[in-house]
Formats: sequence, C-alpha cells, structure tokens
Amino acid sequence: MNLFGAATGYIFSLVLVVIATLVCEVIRPYLVPTNMVMVYQLAVVVAAVKLGLRPAIATAFLGVLAFDFFFVPPRFTFSVADKEYLITFFGLFVVGVIISSLVAKVREQSQEQARLSRQAEQARILQARENLERALLNSISHDLRTPLVSITGALSALKGEGERLSDQARRELLETAFDEAERLNRFVGNLLDMTRIEAGAIRLNMEPSDIQELVGCALAAMEKRLGDREVTVELSPGLPLVSLDMVLMNQVLVNLLDNANKYAPAQSPIEIQASVREGWLCLEVTDRGPGVPPDELGRLFDKFYRIPVPERVGGTGLGLSICKGIVEAHGGKIRGENRNGGGLRIEILLPLTQPVSEKP
Repeated sequence: MNLFGAATGYIFSLVLVVIATLVCEVIRPYLVPTNMVMVYQLAVVVAAVKLGLRPAIATAFLGVLAFDFFFVPPRFTFSVADKEYLITFFGLFVVGVIISSLVAKVREQSQEQARLSRQAEQARILQARENLERALLNSISHDLRTPLVSITGALSALKGEGERLSDQARRELLETAFDEAERLNRFVGNLLDMTRIEAGAIRLNMEPSDIQELVGCALAAMEKRLGDREVTVELSPGLPLVSLDMVLMNQVLVNLLDNANKYAPAQSPIEIQASVREGWLCLEVTDRGPGVPPDELGRLFDKFYRIPVPERVGGTGLGLSICKGIVEAHGGKIRGENRNGGGLRIEILLPLTQPVSEKP
C-alpha cells in the first residue's frame, strides 16, 4: 500500500470513530457508559473488514480515547474518576485488536483465494485460447491444402495422360483446376481482407452510389456460382444515392450471396431487398437454408465461425466477419436472424444522415 493509501485508511478510521461517538451521544441518555463500548467495537469490525489490520487497530486506540473523553466521568477530560473504567479501556482495546487480527486474517485468506481463482481462470482462458488457435490453424491448413490437392491432381493427370484423354475429360480437368484456383484465391483474399480490417488499414473511397447498380454488380460477380438459382430483387422506388465505397460494399453483398448460395437448397430462391427506414438504408439478403442455432446467433459474425451443416459446404468462416468489418467502417450495422419457416436473414443498415441526392 502506498503512502496515500495508508493515510486514507487512517483518515477513515478517524471518521468511523467520529460516527461511533455521535451514535453514542444519541443513545447516551438511555445507556450506561460501559454499554457504549459495543458501538466502538462495531466500528473496529467495520475498519478491519474494509480498511485492514493497522487502520482497525488505530480505530480501537482512537475509540478508547474518544470513549474516555466524551462519556467517562468526568466528561471532556482524560481523567478517570472510577478506576474500573481502566479495565474497560483495556478490554475495549484488546478485544478490538483481537477482532482486527481475526478479521484481517480472514480478509487476507479471502484475497488469497480470489487471487488463486483469478490465476486459475487466466490459465483456463489461456488453455482455451491455445486450443482455439490450434483448431484454427488446422482449419486453415485444411482449407489451403484441399484446393491445392485438387489443382495438383488435375494438372498431374493432364501432364501424365493428357494425350490419351478425351477433349471433354481434359476440359473437365482444366475447369476443376480453374475452379479450385479461384477458391484458393478467395480464401487467401479473405485472410488478407481480415488482416487489413483488424489492423485498421481499410480505407474507404466514399462516393454517391446507386443501390440498383450495387446489386447488379454483385449479381454479375456471382453469376457463375449462382448458376440456375432464382434470385429475386425488390428495391423500394425512389431509393436515394448513398455515399459508400462501391468496391467494398460490393464485396459485402457478394459474400452474403455466396453464403446464402452455399447453405440454401438448390431449388430455393435467394431474396435481396432494399428500402429506407428512419434515416437508414436497409439492405437485406435472405435465404431458405438451415438458419443458425438460436444459441449461436451471437457468434454469427465471429471469425472462423461456421454453421454446423453437411460436409459438402465449404468456406473459410471469414466472409461474415469481413462483412461486419466493412459495414461498421461505413458507420453501419449488420445483424442476422432466423426466418419463420426456416432460413436466415442478414440485415445491413447504412446511415443516411447526409443523403447525397435523390435518384432521378
């Protein structure tokens, strides 16, 4: 304890004695002086619990002096007419010291137990973090190796047996290698984007943007992956131009569409809606996939979080985390909720506090 802390403890000891003296003054007409000793002992207990051993002993000593000066005849002197009060003073001080020592010992034991509990909790958190890092490293290694193995296998087949393969077989192998290379490129890109967001290195190029154009760009980028899946787009009439980074928000929409496309049944549509709501642009992407277990909704935007679904669904577990980082960089909000009847709705809110202009 530093000097200031020690002085504060003794000041509070004096305050406790003053309070005890005032209480004794109030009850003095109804009690003999020896019974007031209990009030000072109560002050000692409070000091021992709240302030520690030394301030509690100081409280006991000051309590003896105050009791003598204010309540023992003759009052307002330190003289003692009845020598039996000396025994009372001695008893008050000794009992106060014993109580202080016992309470202080219990207090120290409690603090030691609390310290050990904190160390045990820190050790548990550290172990959990190490386990998580190990799991993430294994996951990343798996996601990196899987497309590399496919690319290597396709190219090896083309190199070793290319002349004996049919044109269709060679085309399929090349498509496989190309698709897996794209997948690997997206994975590495997601890792780099996540690193930029966490490092605060993301820079926004804000410009007035047409939401219809934003949706169109995202759908064009997803055209091959969406294939024949139906995508319905519903944009409220008269949407204003919105100040945003078109490239980054396009990435957000692509990630949401890619997520919906991976988890929703092939025959179910994906819906995109945009509207203005109380000064916010509201952009929604909904699907009819499995949704998210209710107790895991809070982890939906965590890094590397994946919905427990069949093995056929791959992914880095970074897409929604990147969306969250980009949306929040725009001063917006993003949240997810399960739909009635099954499926997931991701809602993005972008501020319209400074609308650029109305769309013609």
